[in-house]
Amino acid sequence: MLTQEKSHGLTKLGWREKSILLLMLKSDNPPGKPNPIWFDIYNEFGINYNALPKKYQPKFREERKFRLSIHRLTKKGLVRPVSVVPEGCSLQDPRGYGYIFYSLTRIGRVVAEKLQGEEKASKIQEDLERAVKQLRRLKILQVTISQVRELLWQQSHNKFPSRAEFNRYWNNTKLGLMLKKYAFERTRVSMKDSRRKYLLET
Repeated sequence: MLTQEKSHGLTKLGWREKSILLLMLKSDNPPGKPNPIWFDIYNEFGINYNALPKKYQPKFREERKFRLSIHRLTKKGLVRPVSVVPEGCSLQDPRGYGYIFYSLTRIGRVVAEKLQGEEKASKIQEDLERAVKQLRRLKILQVTISQVRELLWQQSHNKFPSRAEFNRYWNNTKLGLMLKKYAFERTRVSMKDSRRKYLLET
């Protein structure tokens, strides 16, 4: 699956392309559902217009950039245009109806879900950074994994469906490896206690 994602340029997606995929994923139920994505884009990024023609407004340039982003996503096969014809009109209607909705393709949904996972992981890592900063402010510079995990639970319990799921995510191995980034030394708690304690850098 990773090979498929790379073949569709996952690593080369710009922030607008990623934002569009994440916005579309929110309402992709059932998968492949046609999405009037422009409403979400306008609301999310504050693209509003007054009585002046679009071409005279700064937001028009931003809208054009999003249109190019959707075009690039379509070329990569991550989204596809869907013809939605208003009642009483046809695809041949000279007023230009059609292709105002888009849907995620199968691989587009896979890529969007991967982006969503990366976004969630990034936010969870920010929780760890905040926990370490809080410990430093409190002058608590010698900590065990259990102490850090409890503080993390207080800060990020709303991001997990249960404590069991939280514990699976922040297992000893993962939390220990990440704590190395913030500690200059790791030692045993005592000669009789083999648990590791981390000496946080100030």
